[in-house]
Amino acid sequence: MKDTEVVEGATHESERGKFQIFTAPAIRRPVSADHATDDDMSAALALMDYSGLLGPNSEDEVRATVTDMLRALVPGSAVTVLFGQRGPKGMSLGHAWFGPNLPLYRHSHPKFGDCLYYVLAGEIMLGRQVLKPGDGFFVPNGMPYKYRAGPDGCEVLEFRAGGGIKGAPHTRIDEASLDALKRVAEMCRANHHRWARPPVVVSDGALMSKA
Repeated sequence: MKDTEVVEGATHESERGKFQIFTAPAIRRPVSADHATDDDMSAALALMDYSGLLGPNSEDEVRATVTDMLRALVPGSAVTVLFGQRGPKGMSLGHAWFGPNLPLYRHSHPKFGDCLYYVLAGEIMLGRQVLKPGDGFFVPNGMPYKYRAGPDGCEVLEFRAGGGIKGAPHTRIDEASLDALKRVAEMCRANHHRWARPPVVVSDGALMSKA
């Protein structure tokens, strides 16, 4: 029997589910800054914990600054869920495309489990490290991190093993000041003219496809 064959009627199942095949979906298209609606921004804010920025700043000021940053980021970001399981221990696999020099703000994902990143194309600037295709990094659940896409952008696979904190926020902003978020927005707007469309499907294997 070949390794790729599946025994008909097999009942093998783990706590994460049964055997399942997924095929490459179309990559989500980025939204231009002009087409990012107020409803889109409100929905994104609803998933975020920005409480660390409150205190010296009013909530209205924080929300306005975060919204401006998110609106600047969206033209250079396209994240597609390739595979996802429900349940607290469900595994997931995502594909992310980021345009040239796109900077991610320092953040964490307490709701989700540990995360493993694998660079498919382009480069990632992680601190002083330059990660190229075939490189990657592991992020424990809830750990703050950020990185910047290289001069040609990047494509990464994001694998999560489940087991996050129940009831925790989807995304927590871990930057120390509003000025840090404003710098991210400024860097994004400076690179808007360099952000091309992402590949059509993951299996294209071509960064920055114009198709």
